[in-house]
Formats: sequence, C-alpha cells, structure tokens
Amino acid sequence: MEITDDAINISGERRNEDEERREGYYRSERSYGGFFRSIQLPEGANAEDANATFNNGVLEITMEAPQLQSRGRRLEIKEGAASDEQARGKAAGR
Repeated sequence: MEITDDAINISGERRNEDEERREGYYRSERSYGGFFRSIQLPEGANAEDANATFNNGVLEITMEAPQLQSRGRRLEIKEGAASDEQARGKAAGR
C-alpha cells in the first residue's frame, strides 16, 4: 500500500487453492491473480496521519477528514424595474 497527498494506491496478489478427495475422484482448483486499486483523496487530506490495519481479510485505512470550507454565500434578491423591462423586451421580440 502506498499513500500520497492525493491518492491511496493498493496492490497485491490473491491466491486460493482448494482440494477435495472423495472415493472415486480427486478435485483440485487453484486461482491467483494480481490487483491494483487507486482511491482518490479529497482536497486537503493529510496523508501523514493515516493508519492501516488488516484483520480477518479486511483492510481498514483511517485518516482525519479535511475541514470543508463553505464555498456558498447568501445572495439577496432585489426587486427591480430593469428585470421587468428586459422581460417585456424579450416578449416583444427586441
């Protein structure tokens, strides 16, 4: 696993072997393969404080969420004659 300022990159290999022996037959299955995942981190994430644990086949990565700053603002709606004039002009084809 590798973590950068903008992403977590996870790579590994899966292996599975299964055998079954019964009277009259033998079955053996093997599967394996590599994998890679890249998870983008939100802007402002601090990768230095990340921790990872692997328990019962589950990888858990924890880190502090970045503080979100509100980008919205309140906008006052004013009544005005200019908007009425523009609407009349469009209706008249001007």
